[in-house]
Amino acid sequence: MRSNDEMTQTEAAADSRGGPDAAALRWLRAQARGAGAWGRLAVLGGGLQVLAAIAQAGVLAWMLHMLIVEGSNPFAQPAAWWALPACLLARALAGVLKEEAGQRASERIRGRLREALLDRLHHLGPAWRERRQAGALANLLLEQVEAVEGYYARYRPQQWLAVLAPLFILAAVLPRSWAAAGILFLTAPLIPLFMVLVGWGARVRQTRQLLALQRMSGHFLDLLRGLPTLRLLDAHERQAQAVARIGEDFRQRTMSVLRLAFLSGTVLEFFASVAIALTAVYLGFSLLGYLDFGFHGAAPDLRLAFFILLLAPEFYQPLRDLGTHYHARAEALAAAGQLQAVLETPSPQPAGGMNTLAPGAPGLRMSGLVFAHRGGEPVLQGCDLEVAAGEAVAIVGPSGGGKTTLLRLLLGQLQPQAGMLAANGLPFSALDLQHWRERIGWMSQHPRLLAGSLADNLRIARQDADAAAMSEALHFAGLGDWLATLPQGLATVLGEGGRQLSGGQLRRLALARVRLRPADLLLLDEPTASLDGDTEALVVARLAELRHGRTVVVLSHRRAPLRLADRVLRLEGGRLQPARPTELAGEGG
Repeated sequence: MRSNDEMTQTEAAADSRGGPDAAALRWLRAQARGAGAWGRLAVLGGGLQVLAAIAQAGVLAWMLHMLIVEGSNPFAQPAAWWALPACLLARALAGVLKEEAGQRASERIRGRLREALLDRLHHLGPAWRERRQAGALANLLLEQVEAVEGYYARYRPQQWLAVLAPLFILAAVLPRSWAAAGILFLTAPLIPLFMVLVGWGARVRQTRQLLALQRMSGHFLDLLRGLPTLRLLDAHERQAQAVARIGEDFRQRTMSVLRLAFLSGTVLEFFASVAIALTAVYLGFSLLGYLDFGFHGAAPDLRLAFFILLLAPEFYQPLRDLGTHYHARAEALAAAGQLQAVLETPSPQPAGGMNTLAPGAPGLRMSGLVFAHRGGEPVLQGCDLEVAAGEAVAIVGPSGGGKTTLLRLLLGQLQPQAGMLAANGLPFSALDLQHWRERIGWMSQHPRLLAGSLADNLRIARQDADAAAMSEALHFAGLGDWLATLPQGLATVLGEGGRQLSGGQLRRLALARVRLRPADLLLLDEPTASLDGDTEALVVARLAELRHGRTVVVLSHRRAPLRLADRVLRLEGGRLQPARPTELAGEGG
């Protein structure tokens, strides 16, 4: 779980960065290659839109000149009936192409990002994920990935158009009036300059907001999971007030970002209006005869003035649009830092090799094993263990002493810092760990329930299990009578919005999974914790049947599961040693 201190340090780091994060920006640009042809089509659509706007300005200037100066009806000309509608249609279609291609490019990149994140979370393993807030990880996959949508759909294509569109318009204006082109060219840098100045503050605030959202999501999910306990302790009202305070803080952060975004839009509109006004003043004084320069020696007329004046807003529009979408860049940069951090996190799981073991109960060996969680004290220090094939070993010891970590190492979910871990004499570094895990039956002290059917929850253990095998496993675990009461049988939905299970039923469901699993090694982490005496006796009896022909490592604070073991060891001070009878007598249950 990410601590508040870590979140505060991250916020402080975000505050200390006044400019764009170069690493995050490079990462965003690297991801843009995944857009394929859609990114280029978005820019092409924008370019065609600008060319259509230039043609439209030319047609409108011609029609207004005929109507005002020549006093004739422009619609008497056949070209007027098709030229203007054609320009409008071309401009609209080009705009549709730009928007659709931008959305497709963004959707494709976001899809690849989610795939990469899911793949990375898989490689990081359950041991890494369990040390993080589930809500924060869900927020990463949903909100943080969505935060880059505007950058790829609108901002990035607009970057190209902010350069290409003014060049196209300058190319159309310069042959007619170098002075008007000079006014446009000299005033253009004002918009991106103030866009960047306002954008710096927007990015810092956006980073704070995303961090607050991640923290709020994790906190809220933790509260939902612990709501029954909070009610028992009569603390739910106090926590509800805390949630309200966090929500209000997030609202204020969001409004702060929106205020700055609207401020940036106002600033950009102001400078664009000033620049357009300068162009209009120059053209007006030129038509009145007060200015006689800038038209390559030719006399200006109303048609030319209208043409340039109609193009002036189009000249600044791509820059204004870029400023409007600049907050999308700030949002994407804030999200990119967190996405990149997860995608580049080194996996705590060993790489493994290509070798597989022959079928049958494996022998296990640990020699001089040293392991410490990142930033923590070592929990295993020179730990030695040898388990013969088919032997059952129980491990007892104080909570937090490293017992579950030991099982995680045997699962291949963690990489020791020193020492050797082997199965049948073959080091884990040479084992095909995916194949190794397929041979392990795992029973956690906190079994997970999927928001799917009963059959879905059983097929976690064996994907090809048929209805007969699943029913037999449920009867084996003492859930046969309960299954008979379900009107939909194995298709009954469990979990969210489905049929809830008690703690004892959930533990027996985990036992049914172990029964289904074609395992040669059983790793049992507190298999009877929090169970009543009758249920505990049932679970222990069924595990005694399952242990035959298998190697077993069981962790327990209770005496009953210790009867499964051929020998009992105590883990304390990072080392394993034989447990004394007086210590076993002190175990609970």
